[in-house]
Amino acid sequence: MKKVVSIIVTLTMILSLAACSGKTQSTETGVGSSAAAGADTAEVKAEDGKKEMGKLVFSGFTGEPTSFQQYAIDKFKEAYPDVEVEYIVTDTGTREQVMKTAISAGDPPAIGAYWGTRINSFYDNGMCLDLKDLIDPEILGKVNSSLMEPCMGENGEVYAIPTDTTYHTVFYNKDMMDQYGFQVPETWDDMTAIFERLKQDDIFGFATNSASMQDCMYGMTYAELEAKVGKGTAWGVANGDVSVAPGSEAGEVIRTCIEQVKKWYEAGYWYPGDGGINCTADDANAAFAQGRCMFIFNYSGALGIHAESCDFEIGAFMKPVSEKGMTSYENVEPNVYFVPSNCTEAQINSAVAFLEIALSEEAQQAVIDGNNIPSVLSYTYQNIPPLLQDIMANLETGNLIAGVNPTRTSSEMQTFVKQQIFAAPCGGTMTIDETLNEMERIRLAAKQ
Repeated sequence: MKKVVSIIVTLTMILSLAACSGKTQSTETGVGSSAAAGADTAEVKAEDGKKEMGKLVFSGFTGEPTSFQQYAIDKFKEAYPDVEVEYIVTDTGTREQVMKTAISAGDPPAIGAYWGTRINSFYDNGMCLDLKDLIDPEILGKVNSSLMEPCMGENGEVYAIPTDTTYHTVFYNKDMMDQYGFQVPETWDDMTAIFERLKQDDIFGFATNSASMQDCMYGMTYAELEAKVGKGTAWGVANGDVSVAPGSEAGEVIRTCIEQVKKWYEAGYWYPGDGGINCTADDANAAFAQGRCMFIFNYSGALGIHAESCDFEIGAFMKPVSEKGMTSYENVEPNVYFVPSNCTEAQINSAVAFLEIALSEEAQQAVIDGNNIPSVLSYTYQNIPPLLQDIMANLETGNLIAGVNPTRTSSEMQTFVKQQIFAAPCGGTMTIDETLNEMERIRLAAKQ
């Protein structure tokens, strides 16, 4: 498969800062940038009627900017060469608290980067600026409406801007699939039969980043909840409105999904066997690339990683369901930028200018070039890889729903679903009843 070459921009300066909690690293992306972060920085004074521009500080990045994030940053720097640009790197688990601490302390970044379906944790606390009247309406109107939905308030406020999106999917080794004569599995039984046959040749059925992304597999519950409890149940569970306790309708449906995954684990289908419940992203990706498993439960944004590392054709499909005829659903997760509500006017000017650049056709093409899904689908894009086209096409089916992943319930639920929902019952640290009771406890705590 043709390799996808990402744009790699050399960082010209790296500084270590004590930011917010004192643990966050701040990395400079602009030549000659100062070490100061947040609002109390030098501003580019307005001249000849131009707006005053403040230092463009990003927070919420969990690593160096992606190729398309860097592209937009570079375009901003070309347009505003006198404006300093900086980004603050955080861990995935601490990014929310780091940003909230900075905002509460009156030292907000100009732009926060976060998950779209969790952005309510900021705007519910009055921390997001309404961008509706600040972004060019023609530009804003081009953004996919389903991706905008979780970013909007009850009265039409626009609290965040999605620039790209991802959803959990199942990638597979198409060459291996063809070699064995398998068909893409539609049901759990279909998938189990494939796993059984692969095991005969010492090939694992699947891998996943179980160390920190078990919600990749939790998506199995969405179709089951919608079909067996009722429409809107998956969203209700994620919103904390529906009980998941043992004996409840939703809880019992989730139980069947955990039981199915546990059967796969105990049968030795989950790479690398006993260690499957603690497999890191790097280990899972390597196993898939090496042909040690046929499937990998992952997020669609990992396509670029797989395209670079795999020497076979890759396919993707929505998760199988328990019974034929059921519709498979998945959570769609826009990656968004927001502007803290207590930014200075100069910071806001810089942030808005950057956001409009990030939504431009050129910057959205860079998202495509990075093997990711852009938030604007109406542009005329060039050189879209066929598999990415298929992945993007799912946005038009109505089977991708923003906000059904319960990681948005609360930070505690996010950690539990990503790290324990399957690992605990498979590893024997919790029974399934105890797992559901813990999920229910976290749900109730979030509603208080």
